[in-house]
Amino acid sequence: MRKDNLFALSVFWFAWEVHWGALLGAAIQGQVARFAPADFIGTSTAILTGSGAAFSILAQYGAGRLSDKIGRRMPFIILGTLLDIVALFGFALSPSFLVVVLAFAGVQISLNVACGPYQALMPDKIEKAARGRASAYLGLFRLAGSAVGLLLGKIFVHQPGPRVTSAIFTSGLLHLAALVSIILFVTLVITVLGVSDKQPSRELERAGIAPWPERASFGWLIASRAAVSMGLYLILPYFAFYLRFAQHVPDYLSKSLTLLLVMTGCALIGTVPAGILGDRVPKKSIIYGALALVALGAASLCFITTPTKLLPLAIVLGIGWGAYYSVDWALACMLLPAGRAGALMAIWNIGASAPQVAVQLLGGPLVDKAGAITHDLGFGYRVLFGLVAVFVTLGAAGLAFVREPRAGLERRTG
Repeated sequence: MRKDNLFALSVFWFAWEVHWGALLGAAIQGQVARFAPADFIGTSTAILTGSGAAFSILAQYGAGRLSDKIGRRMPFIILGTLLDIVALFGFALSPSFLVVVLAFAGVQISLNVACGPYQALMPDKIEKAARGRASAYLGLFRLAGSAVGLLLGKIFVHQPGPRVTSAIFTSGLLHLAALVSIILFVTLVITVLGVSDKQPSRELERAGIAPWPERASFGWLIASRAAVSMGLYLILPYFAFYLRFAQHVPDYLSKSLTLLLVMTGCALIGTVPAGILGDRVPKKSIIYGALALVALGAASLCFITTPTKLLPLAIVLGIGWGAYYSVDWALACMLLPAGRAGALMAIWNIGASAPQVAVQLLGGPLVDKAGAITHDLGFGYRVLFGLVAVFVTLGAAGLAFVREPRAGLERRTG
């Protein structure tokens, strides 16, 4: 890191995760439970989370690539964030499920216009040998943001029921949208004022013709991340309904947020050691250990029959999630050629965004169909977490084909 402030460079990730923690952890479940019947919840969740994600992929890649060409990141970050704030209030005020879907698509598209160029800032500004430490710092902001987002969701999103009127539910979402918008705006100002938007034009010109020996490894890392993301995107949108139908928890939305907060807290514990260690030992070794914990925790959710065992599993999942979150991003940055971070980080992030579309086509109808066949609405959710373990294991297998550059490790002297 040279001139730019690492705090200013990383803080917008905090707002990003507050945003998604609140929406994916609570708000979409509340909207689905509000409008969808019990035997159509899986499919409704799939429609809501998957529809806008397809457009967000195009928005993120297009904005990232254009920011590479013009050598500017900030205009996209500013515009996308302001549009997202408008879409958040549209989501909160939605009077029907169709409007919820359209507003959520607007949220995904607008914030991904900001995300594509924003996530390229750190590869732009930080030397390869320091990216493990910087990634841990970034991971702290992201996981802290997730925790705050989940906590805000727990406070303001009401579980739909006979005692919760439409006015009460909408009021809660409006308060949530207002607080998330304030956090987005404040962190946006800090980033804009604290980070230089200048990129050396000559470096950009050379990047188009320079050889890229890590191309194949970058492709395999995208494939690995896609498989892992297929699993992770089956956890967050469906976890509350797993508690409702498989574990028969009455206050399922509140309990889900509590357990997700435990996961996030444990993820914070795993983030810093993993990120710092990632500058000293191969990052792949850390990722393998992290994915083993996630797969073990997810597989266990298939078989437990009492909610008392959920807390230790949340701890296992959280530690694995935090370690993976920290080091996987740093490894991707190690494989990038100079001057093309905007487009290529957008492509890498498709490894997370594209599965959000694909897995919903599988997961949502699966839980509804399995419930209809077995006459047990909880059975499909158990199968779903078995698939999480399978996808995470496939992600670990794909990582075997990634060749990690030695430049990412600190050199020892003496």
